[in-house]
Amino acid sequence: MALFQLFFISILGSCVAQDEDIMTPVVNIYSELNEVKASVKALTVDLNTAKNELAEQKSLIQDLQKQIKESPKVAFTASMSSTEDTHRGPFSSETKLIFDKVLTNIGDAYDPVTGVFKAPVKGVYYFRYSGSAFSSHDMGLSIFKGTARFVSSYEYNSGERNDQMSNGAVMELDVGEEVHMRLWVRTWIFVDPRYNYSTFTGYLLYPLDSTSV
Repeated sequence: MALFQLFFISILGSCVAQDEDIMTPVVNIYSELNEVKASVKALTVDLNTAKNELAEQKSLIQDLQKQIKESPKVAFTASMSSTEDTHRGPFSSETKLIFDKVLTNIGDAYDPVTGVFKAPVKGVYYFRYSGSAFSSHDMGLSIFKGTARFVSSYEYNSGERNDQMSNGAVMELDVGEEVHMRLWVRTWIFVDPRYNYSTFTGYLLYPLDSTSV
C-alpha cells in the first residue's frame, strides 16, 4: 500500500509540473505587441516623409515645366542670298554683312534687312558664324556687340582652292543690345545660291532677371 501511494504521488507531481510549464508563457506577449506598435509607428512616419518629399518633387517639376513653357524662345540662322556663286567684297573699308537669307528665326529677333540681332530679353546668348571663300583673297570676319568687336577670325591666302573658318562666343546682353557681323577691309566671303556655306547663328541660352549678378 505504501509503495502504491508513493507511485501515485510521483505521477501527480509530474502532472503539476507539466501544468506549470504550460501556463508559463514562452514570450512576453505585451512586450512583443508594443514592439510591433512601435515599428508600425516608425513606418508610418517614414511613409509620411516619403509622401511629403514626393509632393515637393512634383511641385519642383511643375515649376520647371512652367519656366520652360514661359521662357522666351529665341534662335536664328541666316545665310546670304544669291542667284549664282559670287563673293561679298573685297571692300575698301570694314563692312557690315547682311545675312538676308533666313533659315530659322524663332522669336523674330534677327532682322534680315539690316543684318542685326536685337536682344528681346536680358540673358546669356550664344552666337556663331561660318565663312567660306576661294583662296585668291584673304577672309576676315568679326562679331560685334554694339560697336565693339567681340571675336574674330582671319584666313590668309593659303594657296589652296577653298578656305573655311568659324568662331563663336557667349554674350550677356541687356534688352535691346545689338549684335552683327562685319567683313574686314580688303577681304571677301563666298556666297552661293544653294549650300549656305557662310552663315550667322545665334540663340538664347537662358534669360536673366534684373537682379541677376
